[in-house]
Amino acid sequence: MQPLISPVDHESRTNSYRAEEENRGTEATPLLQRFPRYQGNDNHYRTRAVVSLLLLILLSGIVIGTYLLIIQSRSENVLPPIEVPELYVSRLQWDKNKEVDQVNLVPQLKKNTVIVVQTDTDGCNCTITCSTLLNSMQENGTRLQYNFLVSPDGETFEALGWRRNSVIFPDYSANAIVLAFIGNYTQEAPSTAQVMQAKIFLENSISQQHLDLNFDMIGKKTKDLPKYLFLELSKFPQWNKQLSDME
Repeated sequence: MQPLISPVDHESRTNSYRAEEENRGTEATPLLQRFPRYQGNDNHYRTRAVVSLLLLILLSGIVIGTYLLIIQSRSENVLPPIEVPELYVSRLQWDKNKEVDQVNLVPQLKKNTVIVVQTDTDGCNCTITCSTLLNSMQENGTRLQYNFLVSPDGETFEALGWRRNSVIFPDYSANAIVLAFIGNYTQEAPSTAQVMQAKIFLENSISQQHLDLNFDMIGKKTKDLPKYLFLELSKFPQWNKQLSDME
C-alpha cells in the first residue's frame, strides 16, 4: 500500500509553512528588517560627557589663572622692597685728625626735623676725593657743623653724628639734624645717586629709631640758594615748603 502523503509532498509542505511564517514576520516588522537597529545614542551621550568635562577643565583653568594674577598683583604691593645698602663713611674713616669728641654729647633722642643745606663747595666723586675735601674744609681747626653729608657719588659721611647738635640753626638745634649735600646746586641738580643715598639714609634713620617717622624736611641756604637741590627734594613727602627757603 502506498502512503497517503509521500515524503516529498510532506517536505514541500513543511518548507511552504516555513516560508509563510517568514513572510509574516517580514510583513509585521518591515522597517526592522530593512534597516539595522541604531546604535548611536550611547556614543552621542559619551561625546557630550567628554566635551562637558573638557569645558569644565578649561573654565577651571581660567578661574585659577585669574586668581593667581590677582594674588600676584596684590603681592607686588605687599612684599617689602629690595633694600639697597647704605654707603656709610664714619668720621674716623675720613677725618685725618682721627678725633672723636666725647664731650657735649646730647641724649639719644629721636629727631623730628631734617635741615637740608649745600656745602657751597666743589663736588667730589669718590671716598678719597670727598675725604680730602672735607679735611680741607676744617683745616682752620673748626669742626664741620653738619651732622651728616651726602656726596655726589652716593655716600653718607658722618660729621657731628646723632649726639651732637649743630650751631648753624640754633632755633632748631635741639630737635634737628643738618644734612649737607656736598657741592653747589645753584645752577644744576644733584645726581641721582646723591638723592637716592639721602633717601636710604633717612629710611635707615627711621628704622634705627634715630629719626621720627613723621619728620619735617626743611631746606635752608647758608650762602647761595641751592635752587635745584630744593626743587628735587621738594618731591619728598616730608618736604615743608612753608619753612623752607625757596627764593
